[in-house]
Amino acid sequence: MPSSEDNSPSSLFSKITEVLDSNVRLTRNVLYGIGLVGFLVAVKNSGLTHIIASSSDIPASFITRKVRVRCFVEAIGTRGIVHVQHRPFLNIIPTKWRPKSHVQLELALVDLSPLGGKWLQDTIDQKIIWFQPLLITESIVQAHIFHRKYIRLHSINAILIGQGICKVKDLTPEQLSSLSAPEDELLRMLLQHQMIASQKERGMWKIKDEPTKWTPISTIKHIISSTVHLWRKIKRKFSKK
Repeated sequence: MPSSEDNSPSSLFSKITEVLDSNVRLTRNVLYGIGLVGFLVAVKNSGLTHIIASSSDIPASFITRKVRVRCFVEAIGTRGIVHVQHRPFLNIIPTKWRPKSHVQLELALVDLSPLGGKWLQDTIDQKIIWFQPLLITESIVQAHIFHRKYIRLHSINAILIGQGICKVKDLTPEQLSSLSAPEDELLRMLLQHQMIASQKERGMWKIKDEPTKWTPISTIKHIISSTVHLWRKIKRKFSKK
C-alpha cells in the first residue's frame, strides 16, 4: 500500500523533475516549440505580416491599436494624395505570390496647400514611410503619416502645420463631434503646432509689411516734411553756438 508521502506535492514535484531531467532534449524541444508558437501569435497580432492590397484590407483594429503600417511611396498625386505600396516588416509570402498593393493616403486634418504638395514631392516621394490609419473609406485612408529622419520617426502632419506650410483643416461642429479618439488627439496636437507657428510668424503666418504707395500728393508731403525737419535740425545746431 503506497504511503501518504508518495502522494504529497513535494513527492509529485520530485517525480516530475526526475522525468524532465531524464529527457532533457525532449524538454528543450517542447519549450522551444511553446516559445515559437507564442512568437508567431504575437507577430500575427501585431500586424507585421498582414498584407494590405487596398484600403479595404486594413483591419478596423489598426485604428484603435494605433498600428503604424510600413509602406513605399510610389507617387504623390493631385491634391496631395500619397500613393503607396505596403511593405510589411516580415515578408513571409514570396513576392510572386504576394497580392499587388496600392493604397491611397491623405494627410488627416491637414488643409494641404500647393507648397505642401511640393514639400511632399521633395521629401517623401520614392521613399519608405509609415502611416497610422484614422479613417478608412473605400478609396482613401485618412492617416497620420510619418517619415524617418536619422533614427526617429517624425509626424509629417505636424511638420507641415508647425512650419506654417499648411494649416489645420476647418471642421464643422458635426465633424468635430464625430471624431474618433485618435483623430481628436491628433487635432489637439496640430492646433498646438499651428498656434506656435502663428506666434512665431512661420510660413503663411509671417506678417508682411505693406509697401508704401507713392502718389504725387504723398511725394510732395514727404519732401516738405523732410525739408522742414532738416531746417529745424540746422537751426537747432546753430542756436547752440
